[in-house]
Amino acid sequence: MARRRVWKVLALVVVLAVVGVGGLGFSWWQGGRAQRTGTARLAGLSAEVQVRWDAWGVPHVLAAADLDAATALGWLHANDRLFQLELGRRSCSGRLSEVLGERALPLDRRQRILRLRRTAEALVAAGNEGSRRWLEAYARGVDAWVAAHRGDLPPELRLLGIQPEPWQPADSLCFVVLMAQDLGMPSSGPLEDSRYRLAAALGAERAADLLGPPDLEIAPGVLEAGAVAKAQMASGRPPFDDDPIEPPSGLGSNNWAVGISRSTTGAPIVANDPHLVVRLPALWYQVHLRSPGYEAAGMTLPGFPVVAIGQTADLAWAFTATMLDDHDVFVEQLDPGGRRVRRGETWQDLRVEETEIRVKGAEPVRLTLLASDRGPLLPADPERGLPARSVAWTVYEPGDPLAPFLALARAKRVEELPERLDGAVAPALNLVAADQAGGLLFTVVGRVPERRAGDARFAQPGWDSAYGWSGLRPRSENPTVLRPAEDLLVTANHDIRPPGYEQPFAAWFDLPARAERIRERLLGQPRWDAEAVALLQSDDASLWAKQVVAALTGDWQGDARRAYEALARWDGRMALEGPSALFTLVEHELAAGIFEDEARQGGLRSVASAERLLRALRGEMKGDWFDDVATPAREERRRVVARALGRAWAEGRQRWGADPARWRYADLHFLHLDHPLGSLPVLGRLLSMPPLAVAGSATSPSAFGGSWEGGAQRVGFAPSMRWVSDLADPDRSRGMLLGGQAGHPGDRHYTDQTHPFVAGESRPFAWSEAAIARATASTLRLVP
Repeated sequence: MARRRVWKVLALVVVLAVVGVGGLGFSWWQGGRAQRTGTARLAGLSAEVQVRWDAWGVPHVLAAADLDAATALGWLHANDRLFQLELGRRSCSGRLSEVLGERALPLDRRQRILRLRRTAEALVAAGNEGSRRWLEAYARGVDAWVAAHRGDLPPELRLLGIQPEPWQPADSLCFVVLMAQDLGMPSSGPLEDSRYRLAAALGAERAADLLGPPDLEIAPGVLEAGAVAKAQMASGRPPFDDDPIEPPSGLGSNNWAVGISRSTTGAPIVANDPHLVVRLPALWYQVHLRSPGYEAAGMTLPGFPVVAIGQTADLAWAFTATMLDDHDVFVEQLDPGGRRVRRGETWQDLRVEETEIRVKGAEPVRLTLLASDRGPLLPADPERGLPARSVAWTVYEPGDPLAPFLALARAKRVEELPERLDGAVAPALNLVAADQAGGLLFTVVGRVPERRAGDARFAQPGWDSAYGWSGLRPRSENPTVLRPAEDLLVTANHDIRPPGYEQPFAAWFDLPARAERIRERLLGQPRWDAEAVALLQSDDASLWAKQVVAALTGDWQGDARRAYEALARWDGRMALEGPSALFTLVEHELAAGIFEDEARQGGLRSVASAERLLRALRGEMKGDWFDDVATPAREERRRVVARALGRAWAEGRQRWGADPARWRYADLHFLHLDHPLGSLPVLGRLLSMPPLAVAGSATSPSAFGGSWEGGAQRVGFAPSMRWVSDLADPDRSRGMLLGGQAGHPGDRHYTDQTHPFVAGESRPFAWSEAAIARATASTLRLVP
């Protein structure tokens, strides 16, 4: 979410820059294209590396040494995704203003306050020698490509005047930190901030009702601190942007595994499709690395030097977000000088650090960074009624995020994995793994905070020593299932705690609808192969939508009755044509009719969510959310629901006619794949794709989710890639990117996988030498 905002700012800044330059030529358009044939020199290799490319631009790397494979991967990422690498490390480091100017200052302030670059550097220092050598080898590959292309850089870098600095190991771990931020720390700030604003705007009782059971605990003095800040302190520029109250629907992932008894192949099959902010270039980069001690195929995250999701000949692994509440906010009482915080009856000095943000076209900006014993200090934000607060976050704890991924590619059996995963601390991820012999494993990778007291969902008093962390729980105590009796594992960001698990585990789990639909499909068919599993990844049925319809039962009249009867006959598929359009209009009207009045009254953008809507319709909320607080009359549930059904029917009939079977969800649900420079006049059309109508929704396995803008849903969260591992025959494994392999907008592989992806297609992946030879479209030699 944070990076989505980065890209928007980048687009605005460059538009202004180009308008100012005027007659800018396009000779730079050809610069920095990927090399996929011939020979390239790469300093630091111990021997020649062969790279064979298939027709989709996917490289198969054959190296004589493990570190040569890492170096080659760095070269390949730079070859195809250098702008993506540069943007990511600058975002993490708070250095966008150096190339974008003053508009990027709020973003840089936020990242500096959160100490993200410092965190990446600390993770490098905490890693073992093997991890550091691998990171250094990868950096040599990035630097070698840049050194050979100083006068031939990709167009975005030339347009912005960026000459990349040498790649550092910390630059690679910046991408781990950014992923932790995307999965757990919205761009508006910690989740506790949004809940704090809820309670301040609507009252503690209403906020607790929205958050759901168990009852919300708010410690004495916490809310009062925000009121004091708003009343007494002068307003300043907030360090965070004003984003929605809760994480947007659609952020998450699916993964699952079927064992030997459910497979047609004689070995398990593992599937994964991470749902993240989507854009161009694609988030992932597919690769096959082969060296004496490391062989893996699958998806890499450019900047991070290993196969993150994929397989070996013996093992396959997949990840989803655990949705762990991995950070806490502590409201602080500062002394009049603002350099000490209260701790009980005494005062404790804050750590003070001065930093400078260089700004293109302006004077440098000095920034004073403060930190307490609990973590970085976020300055008070009077405009939003937020007091000064410290942040504790698992990403600040020492760990080795690379070692577990190296271990995955070197393990033979799932029983080996738990003890090899201790280096990972954040982000918390649900691992589903399988081995060729039939073993299945689910476990949470990452560490859980051991909280002393309080409600993890809400800000806590920093001055009270009863609150806080006593450390991180051992990873061995995380939820784990080894060799399940039903020979099946599914996670989809829902509550993954197995029966009998009794440890405290604070999380903001998603609804179980996606997981339940996947299980329903898997149990409904006795045997599966990789191709059938890949088709299941595109399932567009929403069990949540059917649950909403079931909650609308009533004695309706007129248009409301017509709408309800059409939905009651519907199968819940969020298809491009049919009652999916009617349901989407009804859902939108219900959310507005139930929650919009409270949001307006509290000065909030929205307080609606899929979970809250269903609870309200089922009568599971304590307050009367159907009453419109802006009117003197008391509106009842029946009236609000009837109005929503009737309005949705009337709008659909006006748009598409009287038959809801012919209504067009395709007119309401558009995927946007934008390049950060996509707002450029004329040129922007070459960088971004036109909006694409897509099936599915945030609550279906094919999870295309977003928010309403201008009478339609703008899909910004989607399956960022799809991967299926066949352990019986890796040549039958399948994958597809939402986008393409290339980062250069003029490359034929920039978006070539997009339309097949949206259509639910997948392609087999070559693993064996014979299959690679048949698939090879070009060959490149990397020589020392």
